[in-house]
Amino acid sequence: MNHTALFRQEAAVLGGNVFSREGLEWTSGSPQVPSMIAFPELGPEQAGERLDELMHFYLRHPPKGAGCWSLDPPQPVDLGVRLLARGFQVGWRPHWMALDLGGVQTQNVSPWGLSIVRDNISSLDKVKGLPYAQVIIPSERTAEMPGQWTRFIARWKGKIVAHSVVFLSSGPEGAAGIYHVGVVPRARKMGIGKAVTLAACLYARDKGYRYAVLNSTEAGRRTYQSLGFETIGEGWTWWLVTDRLLAHPPSPQEVKLAEAIGQGRLDVLHTLRSQFDAAALNRPMTNGMSWMQLAVHGRQPAAGEWLLGAGAVCTVLDAWDLGWKERARQLLHDDPAAANQLYGEWDKTLLHVAAERGDEELTRLVLGAAPDLRLKDKAYQSTSLDWARHFGHNGIVELIEGSRPPK
Repeated sequence: MNHTALFRQEAAVLGGNVFSREGLEWTSGSPQVPSMIAFPELGPEQAGERLDELMHFYLRHPPKGAGCWSLDPPQPVDLGVRLLARGFQVGWRPHWMALDLGGVQTQNVSPWGLSIVRDNISSLDKVKGLPYAQVIIPSERTAEMPGQWTRFIARWKGKIVAHSVVFLSSGPEGAAGIYHVGVVPRARKMGIGKAVTLAACLYARDKGYRYAVLNSTEAGRRTYQSLGFETIGEGWTWWLVTDRLLAHPPSPQEVKLAEAIGQGRLDVLHTLRSQFDAAALNRPMTNGMSWMQLAVHGRQPAAGEWLLGAGAVCTVLDAWDLGWKERARQLLHDDPAAANQLYGEWDKTLLHVAAERGDEELTRLVLGAAPDLRLKDKAYQSTSLDWARHFGHNGIVELIEGSRPPK
């Protein structure tokens, strides 16, 4: 698999190691480099012990951070709950996409004057707002084959505005992996991201590769589809913030509680009731989630009810996602300002969430509380209306536009 080969090669180039323990493979990382866990294949009976070994390793040798990548379904199916219990946080869900390079769509409308060149040398550290600017490109001397790593840099109006990286893997499953496609905010939605991706694809085709693969966020999916990429599966990611782990390593009892919540094990929760008071259940977990958010993530309404009974706080989104729609309505009725509460590291509002999901019922509920429609998320600096337009949810666009006061 191209992605696994990428992790191994990065570890070798950066002076790290690769460790393997019965279905679990990870790179060591360092204080300057994150560790990567490549597609675990763990049985339920061994998962807890293997993951505990991994966390002990991180506590002894803290990396810059860590990321775990998995196909869907994970192995075991509750891998995510087990990782969250030990300090990881939920990551984005990649869409695995593939393209037969013989059919790549080369038509693209991009700004006049855009130039794209191969450049593995220039530092991008000072390019403000460029995603993945810190990525280190290995030299030809350390690569497994000539041209294995190639970065493309796009310049427009004399400034760097985007880049992409292609990684070529060999063997029976050899493919061209497209990674680190990033565009500065001021140059988005102009065809530049598509242009740097196309450059990487054409380079791989010229090198004799038939297939290109990548993992896409939901936001980037349409761009890649326009080049001819097709979804071949979905996956999961989980991420570890080392500082949080070192500041508050979860105790064995906290791990046990988290796993019981995420798995809906009421029998275990009842045995733990005397060990966790309301104050403890309203303190964030090591990963920054609330215990109620863990019940939501695990789709465990019974565990959510247990948490409520034990004194845990429930937000509007928690209630909605656990299927407690009347409770969500009551929470907004009692506190209309909750319509402007921000969620997650992207600071999404309830309307951003509704726009992303295409949930018109939630949209109507939130609009009834007169939310601030000017609020923007932190990642894309876009309003909920912008999100609805981006995802093509025209019904939500009409609802939001219809709720705005006349000028």
